[in-house]
Amino acid sequence: MNKSKKSISGSGSFIKTNESAVIGILGNTSKFVVSELLNYITDILDRNNLKYLIEKNLASYSNFKKKSVVCNESDILENSDFIFSLGGDGTFLNSARIVKNKNIPILGINLGRLGFFSEIAPKEFENFISKFIAGKFRITEQVLLKSVTDGKKILYGLNDIVIDKDDSVRTLETETYFNNEKVVNIISDGVIISTPAGSTGYSMSCNGPILNPDSKVFLITPISPHTLNVRPIVIPDDGNILIKIPDTGKARIIADGQKFFRTKTPSEVSITKADFKIKVIKKNSSTYFDTLKKKLFWNMDKRYS
Repeated sequence: MNKSKKSISGSGSFIKTNESAVIGILGNTSKFVVSELLNYITDILDRNNLKYLIEKNLASYSNFKKKSVVCNESDILENSDFIFSLGGDGTFLNSARIVKNKNIPILGINLGRLGFFSEIAPKEFENFISKFIAGKFRITEQVLLKSVTDGKKILYGLNDIVIDKDDSVRTLETETYFNNEKVVNIISDGVIISTPAGSTGYSMSCNGPILNPDSKVFLITPISPHTLNVRPIVIPDDGNILIKIPDTGKARIIADGQKFFRTKTPSEVSITKADFKIKVIKKNSSTYFDTLKKKLFWNMDKRYS
């Protein structure tokens, strides 16, 4: 049992922290600037008498000197009330994969290019932490996809589950079903099943629509389909998506562009909504449409800029 959970109070989307709250810190050790950022934010946490734990690989990479707060991932998950993720959206997705069903809210501190999940910039951190201490932030819940391949191999995706042709030069034939009803046969480079949050990722690059993250839907987007009459389709998120790969060969199943495995075909991939959600810490002032405008320049006419 996570003993420190007693330190969280509040209700609904808002949580008020107190002196007993513990912050677990995860980060991207492939980014050189993460070392500087770690020392910067821990100085601020120390000044505000906030307790924290740092993942040991991140601490080692950053030459962090305060060894008493360094521990492994399992100890962080056991003892933390919040997670701070240092990096870009890829790092946030990895942090979400680590947190999984532990129900710990995650704050992304952005060192990447976009930052749909990691919306706090390093320069905003000192100002944000005073609001964080006062509980002046909100927590949103993001649904995940759960894929089960051939009844046994499981992956979870916060953004998307992708089924593609692996490294083959051939196209991939897939049969898509929703709640046992056949939807479409596609010959393509693969298919993307995305959450609303993931609709601004790989799916958007394949001409999929942008979905508001509060929408209770999933999105099926073909990758370079060999036809003019197949387009992305939006479906309810409370059903079962079944992707059949009938031909003999191989395919690859990928979650969030990070975790994957290869499978021999014929094969079947069942995709449903996971039975847990990821909690994301947001600024009170941020909105989804503001994020689209800032990150993707959505609805910005350069003729008037």
